[in-house]
Amino acid sequence: MTRASEQTGELYDTRLAAYALVENAGKVLLALWDMRHRDPQFIPRWTLPGGGIDLGEQTSDGVVREVFEETGYHVDHLALLDVTTGIIPGAKRYSGGGHPMQTVAVTYTAQLAGGELRAEQNGSTSQAAWFTREEIRQLNRIERVDVMLRMTDPGARNH
Repeated sequence: MTRASEQTGELYDTRLAAYALVENAGKVLLALWDMRHRDPQFIPRWTLPGGGIDLGEQTSDGVVREVFEETGYHVDHLALLDVTTGIIPGAKRYSGGGHPMQTVAVTYTAQLAGGELRAEQNGSTSQAAWFTREEIRQLNRIERVDVMLRMTDPGARNH
C-alpha cells in the first residue's frame, strides 16, 4: 500500500510478511531466498520460510501457506515469536517506483505437520533444506535467522 508519511509527506509502501521458525529432530527448516531471476547479480541467502501476506489474509494463515509454497511442508501449532519493522530504501527495492518500503515481519514458531521437502517453483526461493544450528553459522543467511535462533536458543537463560 502506498501512502504519504504524516510527518514528512514522503510516499512509501508497506509490506506485511510472516515467517516460521520450524525445528524438527534438532534441525531448522530454511529456504534459499534467490532473486537471480530478477537480478543476475543477486547473492542468494538462506532465510526462514515465509513471505508476503495477501490482502485480507491473517498472518497465521499466510505463514502456513508460505511455508507450504516454499518447502512442501504443512505446519501447525503456531506461536507468536516476534514482530519487527524495518525500512528498505527505494533504491534497494526490486519494484515500487522508487518509494521506500516499511516492512512489518511477524515471526512464529511452528511444528511440522506433514508434507515432503521440495523447492518452490517460480517463486522467490529456489531451495529448501534442514540444517543444525551449528551448520547455519556457516551459511550465507539473512539477519532474521540469527535473531530468531538467538531468541529460541535452548541454552540461553533469557529468551
